[in-house]
Amino acid sequence: MTASPPISPRVDEAACAATVERLRQHREPRALVVGNPNTGKSTLINAVAGTRLKVGNWSGVTVEKREAHLRRGEQTVHLLDLPGAYSLSPHTPEELITRTALLDEAPDVLLNVLDAGNLERNLYLTLQLLEFRVPLTIALNLVDEAKNKGLEVDKTALERELGVPVVETVGVKGLGTAGLLDTTLMSAQVGHPLRYPGAIESAAFDLEHRMASIQTLPPHAHRYLALSLLEGDPSLRGRLSATGHAELVDAADAHRAALELAGFDPLIEIAEARYARAGEIARLAVPQAELKLTLTERLDKLALHPWLGIPIFLALVLTVFRLTFTVAAPFVDLIGGPLQEVASGWAAGLFGGVPLLKDIVVGAIIPGVGTVLSFLPTLLVLYLAMSFLEDSGYMARAAFLADRTMRGLGLDGRAFIPLILGFGCNVPAVYATRTLERQSDRVLVSMILPFMSCSARLPVYVIFSAALFPKAGAWIVWSMYILGMAVAFAFAWVLRKTSLPAEGSGVLLELPPYRFPAWKVIWTHAARRTASFAKRARTTVLATVAVVWVLLSVPAVSGQAFGQVSPEQSLFGRTSQAISPIFAPLGFGDWQATGALIPGFIAKEVVVGTLGQIYLGERAAQTEPLGLVAGVQQTALAIWEALKTSLQALPTLIALPSFGADSSEDQKTPLAAALATAFTPASGLAYLVFVLLYTPCVATIGAMQAEHGRRVAWLTVAYEMAIAWGAGLIVYQIARWFI
Repeated sequence: MTASPPISPRVDEAACAATVERLRQHREPRALVVGNPNTGKSTLINAVAGTRLKVGNWSGVTVEKREAHLRRGEQTVHLLDLPGAYSLSPHTPEELITRTALLDEAPDVLLNVLDAGNLERNLYLTLQLLEFRVPLTIALNLVDEAKNKGLEVDKTALERELGVPVVETVGVKGLGTAGLLDTTLMSAQVGHPLRYPGAIESAAFDLEHRMASIQTLPPHAHRYLALSLLEGDPSLRGRLSATGHAELVDAADAHRAALELAGFDPLIEIAEARYARAGEIARLAVPQAELKLTLTERLDKLALHPWLGIPIFLALVLTVFRLTFTVAAPFVDLIGGPLQEVASGWAAGLFGGVPLLKDIVVGAIIPGVGTVLSFLPTLLVLYLAMSFLEDSGYMARAAFLADRTMRGLGLDGRAFIPLILGFGCNVPAVYATRTLERQSDRVLVSMILPFMSCSARLPVYVIFSAALFPKAGAWIVWSMYILGMAVAFAFAWVLRKTSLPAEGSGVLLELPPYRFPAWKVIWTHAARRTASFAKRARTTVLATVAVVWVLLSVPAVSGQAFGQVSPEQSLFGRTSQAISPIFAPLGFGDWQATGALIPGFIAKEVVVGTLGQIYLGERAAQTEPLGLVAGVQQTALAIWEALKTSLQALPTLIALPSFGADSSEDQKTPLAAALATAFTPASGLAYLVFVLLYTPCVATIGAMQAEHGRRVAWLTVAYEMAIAWGAGLIVYQIARWFI
């Protein structure tokens, strides 16, 4: 069907002019930023407003609207970053959030971000936005990538066809962003809404006329609401019926019935008209050119190969861990060894006259919190590597590669994205399940998410690897991540066959082009994540360390004074001893190992802090005072040695693993040396498996409860404890015969 000319006879020019004038005089304008997934909306906002919204080169990064504020002269401008949406006929939570914001936020102006290299697909949403009588500006983003494909967009033609200003931008490089806000606020236009076949226009006109007398419906959305009702949008019908507009819904149903009787299917007619007009505009705005074979297409021949794709993914993950260990290990040893000793010496001298305070700081806080903070270099390097893979577009390929496995579980490849996010932190990953269309999928993915090894578990892996497997640390950590994924998929299969059967079919996945990330963006992401971990160390970990110190100081039997009791005779020690027989079959039935698992329910990084407090607390409390100059000299020498060791270790990236125990105790941090004495390689491996699989932290449980209810959250806790114990038992009983 041929689309009608893009001129609406019912646009009230006076009202449009008044709207623009009101916008220009408004002291706090609200601009909604809308676009398809992966068009660079968040990047543009960051470039314009100087904010740090999460950016990722895959769909579903923004799962709820987020707001940035910036000063423009005497005005405060509010920019709302809405989730990526292909249309405003909501089939996903992102599309529903976007549509709801357009209806409820009373926007002064819209900024529609288009991918210059996929213009026709993006324009479907643009045509829907033009049905809202709100001034609109187009940000034609990623023009550099379009040129690399051999595409040159005619900006003037696009402006003429849409009737709105168009600004060419490259958000990641800051090109075109300087004047984007001024154009959006001062020059935005209502544009040319699409005209549909006469019968549909007549029905829409009648519905708009009825809405004019309904004060509770937003005037700027009347045309969009009328067309959506004619399409039979179920979510909108339900919303209007529930808010007292049943007569309007009945009128729309009568029009739909009349149209169908006349041989029109409004849903198909409206959609076809939009697609036809989008294609027409794209042909006028993009002269035909010979498309080039892009770098993305060449790389995907390997990355998406049916046989090589998965091995390449696993090799990349292993390389990330080997790089992490190679570069960061000397600095972990630096913080966990010399710097911690210097800090203890200074604190001993500073608080020498206050024995109780000295015991708390030197015997609890420094070995507890300091041990956790020693892993910041590891996390920083890991986050840098993972941010590079995310922003380059490779993680979207990982989701594509996982799609076959996901479909075997009754899921689609998008379910892999929250699982990957779980490698950073399980809490935002639980909230990221909102991007999944079906409720059963969201519950299922949330229930298996805690098996994905979050960054809080990484310090446990690192310290045990340094203690028991110093020549194969990266391989041990890599195996933990792979094991977590395997257990998650296995349990998902069980749930699908029992309590959470599959619903419906899968969806299409979008693969963004490869992009070389901006180093500033990568560093910002990694620094923010590392800072978040450090914040937990000075809040959650510090509070837990203080509680554990008190429990280690409280005698479990009468006749002993507070603070004068041996750890094993303390309340904490006796409680841990009572629980420890449960873990004896797993090879770590001593009270120290068991006791460290208890506060791990609060946060997994606390496991390492508690181990440091238990094994190093008494020795640290006996530390002799250290002078300022001597401490500075020791620190400078230790930093220099760490830098040299890190650079010298780079060639070992290609070294093969060795799973034998290491006897060079002088190369281990104090905690690693203590663990090497307390654990065998087999029991240490079982301990890592248990930490990987046992109950999620309190924050994750809270997120699951908020999203899916108390029953799902605590059922997850119960089955994970059972699975962790069983897996630890199997690993120990097998490993003790081989290592």
